[in-house]
Amino acid sequence: MICEFSFRNFKSYKSESTISFIASSVNEFKETLLCPGKEKLLPVCVIYGPNGGGKSNVLRAIWSLQNIVLSPLVQLTFMKKKNRLLTDISPEELEKNFFQADDEELFYKWDDEGEKQPTEYSILFQINEDKYRYELKIVKDSIVEENLYIENKDGNADAVFEREEESVYLCDELGKVDVENMNESLPLLSYIGMFKNIEIIDNALRFFFNIQTLNFDVPARDRTIFVKSIERDKKRILSVIQSMGIDIVDMRIEYEEDGGIREIYTKHRLENETYRELKFFEESSGTRKIFSFLPVILSGIDKGKFLVLDELDAKLHPALLQRVIELFTDPKVNTNGAQMLFTSHDMTTMSSKVFRRDEIWFSAINGYNESVLYSLADFRKENGKRPRNDETYSKQYLEGRYGADPYLRRIVNWEVED
Repeated sequence: MICEFSFRNFKSYKSESTISFIASSVNEFKETLLCPGKEKLLPVCVIYGPNGGGKSNVLRAIWSLQNIVLSPLVQLTFMKKKNRLLTDISPEELEKNFFQADDEELFYKWDDEGEKQPTEYSILFQINEDKYRYELKIVKDSIVEENLYIENKDGNADAVFEREEESVYLCDELGKVDVENMNESLPLLSYIGMFKNIEIIDNALRFFFNIQTLNFDVPARDRTIFVKSIERDKKRILSVIQSMGIDIVDMRIEYEEDGGIREIYTKHRLENETYRELKFFEESSGTRKIFSFLPVILSGIDKGKFLVLDELDAKLHPALLQRVIELFTDPKVNTNGAQMLFTSHDMTTMSSKVFRRDEIWFSAINGYNESVLYSLADFRKENGKRPRNDETYSKQYLEGRYGADPYLRRIVNWEVED
């Protein structure tokens, strides 16, 4: 499970920013918390903010770190035709859905220092009773610092390895790993994982493999449907869809002789108890989107994954979005500690009836052209007090009470600049 993620000098973020899944002392929805150890963890976090405020860049930073760590293993698997991947996802699916090439420069560009400084990542996660912290600093394609630490249940932290430029420290368990000829662009974590079966390293890599990413800012994303996953888990998927108030009771797939898909049909039950079929492309964009992500989400919940979803609310009715959130916050459904981080513009779900205050995060540009990230639970109003859980969060936010910029206030008040 993820505990917290920090990054610096990435896209619109110049200074260090942190998003935390460690539960604060607020009292609401205690029954939804995940309890892996001494600290209780949040099942969901959502980031709100204006367009261009940096919401998606938080997710991109996670995707970037995941890609840096895992892409060497995926590439080796294809070249060597080996299966050293610590995941049940096929290499083909990983390459298609998770390792999209990103040729963009990652550093902060609004001053002259960003290009010279490293982009930094630090992620804290928990596996069983142990906490791992992985740190990475990279300038362009060169790794300048990389560290992995493990903290046991007694609170003692030990270095698994530490790397700075050409200097490398390895713990006794890694002492025989040959690092002399390692490429400066290759993470040590990935390098060891390629060739050695070492439990500490495999556990860390398994966490990165358990990050599941979906980006609904890509137009084709909501037209992608995982047919095999739906056929394998059709009864449960249809049950969840019907719980959302959608009258689809079945799905039928016609195949070509060569095994290709000819057509997909959805079966609807009408109010007069008759049934009619629609071709899948005739369904609303919101319904198509539900079929595109629901198999992924349900599978992720079953396997206790960390799901990172951009623009999850796009084309979804707020009631449907709330039902998706409840899949993670209901301890009877989320029995394996799955977590979700997503971005949203939907104000109706920014509510004390849906989220804890520490699950609501905001991202916006400050007065220095930098994105800033902060939680509702940590925010202090002008009187120095924290927002209460009986406030109407969406109204207060749009009025600028939680740090919204004047652009949002102009929208709410229909003001026009002179």
